[in-house]
Amino acid sequence: MLGGVSTTVDLSAPGRRIAVAAVLTAAVLGVLDALWLGVVSGDLYASQIGDLLAEEQHVGAAVAFYLVYVVGLVWFVLRPALARLDAGTGGIRRALVDAALFGLVTYATFDLTSMAVLDGFPLLVAAVDLTWGVALCTVTTAVVLVAMKSLGPDDATR
Repeated sequence: MLGGVSTTVDLSAPGRRIAVAAVLTAAVLGVLDALWLGVVSGDLYASQIGDLLAEEQHVGAAVAFYLVYVVGLVWFVLRPALARLDAGTGGIRRALVDAALFGLVTYATFDLTSMAVLDGFPLLVAAVDLTWGVALCTVTTAVVLVAMKSLGPDDATR
């Protein structure tokens, strides 16, 4: 209860739990990545790879990326983490390790490929970006799992 209002959500309908996790994931990931790109790392990217950056962002490609990325994080990390937590067979530590590895592998796909095929792609950018991928996925997963636990019972249908 929050100010006399129930904070539980009926997550028992098939697919509803995953849909809620996906919406939460998109929101958390979107806010964190917007802060990262807009406030924290903008100067680094501009100084290191400014000549590779588009003058105008390609919004459609960005939206497609985030949709695919959210699906991947939910499917490969959060869905099994929620199932393990519900079954009592795993804790949050395993989910955070899975999230960190997901972030490392997915960000490495771009950064290491860029180093392989783009002339002069900086190691500094790759290292910072890989670290961000790990942090982004780990923090997003932690926030979503805590939120999901607070929204409803652990035994809700997966």
